[in-house]
Amino acid sequence: MKKNIHNFFLFFEKWFAYFFLSILYLTYSYKISGLKKPYPKYIYVFWHRNILPLLLNRKNEKVVVLVSQSKDGDYIAEPCKLFGFLTARGSSTRHGASALKELIKLSKNHSIAITPDGPKGPKGVIKEGVLQLSYLTKIPICAVKVKVSSAWIFNSWDNFIFPKPFAKIEILYSAQMSISSKEDYLLYKNKIEEFMGD
Repeated sequence: MKKNIHNFFLFFEKWFAYFFLSILYLTYSYKISGLKKPYPKYIYVFWHRNILPLLLNRKNEKVVVLVSQSKDGDYIAEPCKLFGFLTARGSSTRHGASALKELIKLSKNHSIAITPDGPKGPKGVIKEGVLQLSYLTKIPICAVKVKVSSAWIFNSWDNFIFPKPFAKIEILYSAQMSISSKEDYLLYKNKIEEFMGD
């Protein structure tokens, strides 16, 4: 019974989110700096709080997003699929090894998008998994900073950002960061955190 209820709400939520956000997206104004189309293959790294404005800006590009292997994660994964993303399920705290293997496999043909402070924090702190993924796949990291002119800020662990209608959204991509050895982890962890800020 619980599974049926979960599936019902999931079906309703994903389609409601898709249509609602698609309409809202039409009111947003985006300014992109640091990267031009066609976008190269990267491991894109950004804070969990900035999922929404980036999701809408990069829809239908077949980027792989890492989503928590949980029921809450289902409510993120399913709308992502409707917006043209691929998903790998897992996190640093749950099914991490299997998620890493799946990301390595998918990275052969797709860019990867990861929130390194997700799924539950601590906010603004990079976990080692994204650095390990870059080292193993030899795909450079591109950090992403987001600024929103007007937004609702949720009282959640990450202070999730929901841009208000007609918001101006600025997305800034960093120069690529190539990790050639495990000794580089701390250096690039600090560089990424410094670029993305709070």
